[in-house]
Amino acid sequence: MAKLTMLQALCKARDLVQDGVHDGIFEALHALKAEAGGPTRDCACFALMQTAGDAGAGTSIGSHGGPNAAALALLDATIERLTGAMH
Repeated sequence: MAKLTMLQALCKARDLVQDGVHDGIFEALHALKAEAGGPTRDCACFALMQTAGDAGAGTSIGSHGGPNAAALALLDATIERLTGAMH
């Protein structure tokens, strides 16, 4: 089975959070350990932290733990930032 890329892992984690399968972003990424290696999941976490940091001081990465609009917005912003950088 092919391993997921960082972007694929973020997209799949987003689906897991949106569907309520996992309570938060980091739990969803951890659940992908069979599909995405540790370094890939680590890079996804760092990408999320960078996006949260770029959003300003009012954004706390801790506030994105639950299945809510803020968590999905962070995932969407990170995915958009990464796909934008590819083009």
